[in-house]
Amino acid sequence: MRSIVLVMFLLAAASLLAACGGAGDGDAGAPGEGRAFADLRKEARGTTVNFHLYGGDDAINAYVDDYVTPRLKKEYSIKLNRVPLTDTADAVNKLVNEKAAGKEEGTIDLVWINGENFATGAEADLWFGPWAERLPNARYIDWESPSINRDFGLPVEGREAPWGRAQFVMIYDSAKVEDPPKNMEELQEWTEENPGRFTYPAPPDFTGNAFIEQALYDLAGGPEAYQKPFDEAVFAENSPEVYEFVNGIEPNLWREGETYPESSAKLDELYQNGEVHLSMGYNPQLAQRQVDKGLFPESTRTYLLEGGTLSNTHYVAVPFNSPNKAGAQVVANFLQGPEAQIAKQDPEGWGDLTTLDVDRLPADARGALTETGGRAALPADVLQKNRVPEARSEWLLQLEDGWQEKVLKE
Repeated sequence: MRSIVLVMFLLAAASLLAACGGAGDGDAGAPGEGRAFADLRKEARGTTVNFHLYGGDDAINAYVDDYVTPRLKKEYSIKLNRVPLTDTADAVNKLVNEKAAGKEEGTIDLVWINGENFATGAEADLWFGPWAERLPNARYIDWESPSINRDFGLPVEGREAPWGRAQFVMIYDSAKVEDPPKNMEELQEWTEENPGRFTYPAPPDFTGNAFIEQALYDLAGGPEAYQKPFDEAVFAENSPEVYEFVNGIEPNLWREGETYPESSAKLDELYQNGEVHLSMGYNPQLAQRQVDKGLFPESTRTYLLEGGTLSNTHYVAVPFNSPNKAGAQVVANFLQGPEAQIAKQDPEGWGDLTTLDVDRLPADARGALTETGGRAALPADVLQKNRVPEARSEWLLQLEDGWQEKVLKE
């Protein structure tokens, strides 16, 4: 934590010097910004940006409220209004209705989004753009990477700016589990030997979907086939193995599979209470954060499944009818900055992984963004070497529907 604070201080000092150095250029902005972004900063000054994002995570809310909001006010005179969402689809549906009604000025300036919600909006032409690759801090992004320029297989095309990265990990209590299962075959054997000590969130929970998707990759040939448009014949051939597997382990799940946790948070509670000995999640630093809070046992560890684990990028997008597109882009650029990314990745806070290419960063920022803290977390380089891409959204929707029909209802 001390090293992170020091790096943030140095970056802040560098930013201040840069700003002072550009002061004689009028509206030219800080070095590296360019005239166009300087004009956006000028237009955004004194405005309010309505930022719609999922509001169910206290650590995320605290990062936005306690770090992002005051910094934007101080540095850009922008008031950030965090608008919490229960489901991002609510914002997308609102935009769909406004598009249909011809409403040219809405109330959403910036929305946190990825995957199916981005795809739905792209199909309905809801997103302003292209703009994301023009931001000053976009120079730290590897736009050639498919994990950046494709969102769950859909081309981004400059319509959303990368904000962070998630990666699926498994969690276990090393005091109770000596050798955790690293693939689906081992997991089936483990559940037979340890009945009642494993479960997973019920789809459509995001983490529950990820577990089923990991099973698809493990049992049906890896991720490559699922980066292509949906193929009914391929799905009909491959998906039965997944449903056979999850139905096979169901009698040995928590409560004999009669019920499933409704969310990853509920699964965390089961692990915290010792009811299950394995857990899972999309935040590789979650386990350490929960250990530090005294919620998870000190013997908690994180590990990866064989063959790599699902990784995706989450973004911010500007709606077609945002009344403050300039302010939204300034906020997005701030969120991408090395200093903000270091604060976001701090395991004592949100712990969200960076989307920045560390090789493109200033030397004083690289160390802080390649570190992960604590014995319960995995090193950043181990995570990076074991990433696999998400399937396209169409595959995931079919997989989820199949689980509802072939697993939950049977």
